[in-house]
Amino acid sequence: MKKLLGYVLVAALVFGFRSLAVAEGRTVVKFGSDLAIEEGMRVRDAVVIGGHITVNGVVEHDVVAVGGSVMLGPEAVVGRNAVSVGGTIDRAEGAEVQGDIVEVNIPGLASAFTAAFWSNWEGLRWALTIISFIAFLGFLALALLTVALLPKPVGLISSAVENHTLKVGLWGILAMALIVPLAILLAVSVVGIVLIPLYVFLVVCAFLVGYIAVARLIGNKITIALKTPDRPMLWETFLGLIVLWTIGWVPIVGWLVKGSSALLGLGGVIACLLSARKA
Repeated sequence: MKKLLGYVLVAALVFGFRSLAVAEGRTVVKFGSDLAIEEGMRVRDAVVIGGHITVNGVVEHDVVAVGGSVMLGPEAVVGRNAVSVGGTIDRAEGAEVQGDIVEVNIPGLASAFTAAFWSNWEGLRWALTIISFIAFLGFLALALLTVALLPKPVGLISSAVENHTLKVGLWGILAMALIVPLAILLAVSVVGIVLIPLYVFLVVCAFLVGYIAVARLIGNKITIALKTPDRPMLWETFLGLIVLWTIGWVPIVGWLVKGSSALLGLGGVIACLLSARKA
């Protein structure tokens, strides 16, 4: 599961690469896209690699554009230097630069940076697709192993989601709302700190088993729709996971469907645990 979370983190970094902003110490850095410091904004440094900078606010230290130009508006204030490598510096009347204005104009550098970043972005998109596919194969193997080892619990959770969808959904929402508060309660107690790793493990397992159970239910409904019922649970789970993974590539809708499936799955796990306790 840690490996899967790592893949998710890599995916997030890749998607944000062309417009990455780092704001440590109020320093803003962007790669492959333009940066605008609007009027009223105040940052320490402004740096762009492969893009242009427009300043209408206050930059306490330096403004640096590599492979792009710097545009200083009438309200711009730069505490130190304004530097452009491979571009130009356009300074409006009223703009204040307290240090040096350095313009290193290298013909073709800006277009070269743009082309390089776009090319890398296309490559990163392919890399992301491959990583996502490998992560899915790993998750698929884990899911099928879970169904093979725990067929009865998975079946019970699927039935709970199917027969008591509203109730299960409410349990899922309640459980989601309590995850962080419970973690905080554990963190502030001496004994609870020791239990935090176990708590995280149980929460991850609940999400995992619940999501697999919902995938199995989806696969079951598909086999019924195709008039091929009574398929093995492993086959139904496999089919459901394939459908969820495919839908996941649809912008917004995919994440909504997968998020709802995870929420219902978590609620199904809670509902089954409570039913077993009552029995």
